[in-house]
Amino acid sequence: MTRKLIDINFLSIFFVEDHPGFSYIKKLMDEGLTGAFKIIIPEILPFRAFWILTTKWGIDKQLAKEIILEFVKNYSIPIYAGLKRDTIIEAFKYSNELNHDIYDCYYLALAKQENATSILTTDTDFDKLCKKIGLNYENPVPLDILKKFSAFK
Repeated sequence: MTRKLIDINFLSIFFVEDHPGFSYIKKLMDEGLTGAFKIIIPEILPFRAFWILTTKWGIDKQLAKEIILEFVKNYSIPIYAGLKRDTIIEAFKYSNELNHDIYDCYYLALAKQENATSILTTDTDFDKLCKKIGLNYENPVPLDILKKFSAFK
């Protein structure tokens, strides 16, 4: 079965119905959550999503906590994965070779570790990065909608 790793923006947007990218993200997430493909979630993302929802987007902390916990408790399909030691080394190698920040390279290395075929993201930087290491880049949000992201609070 196809395995797709999601990034922080993808997961965070999934939790916020009034975000401009929500409908695009939800459609793809729903496919994964109903078994069309395996969703790989870096184990730290629920905590990072909580930070984005509360700090960047001003969502009430209790509400954010409830939304994230509901997702984690109710969906058993996602695979929560952490980096192995060799994968940490690989992330730094990608960062050096691709001349790119380590955090994005963390996703690349974890996707490879977990045998993912794609990274689901709204970050356009991943298009070139994925091609360079043999992953598919999947961003379901049209460019005209992506431009509205910076105004979302």
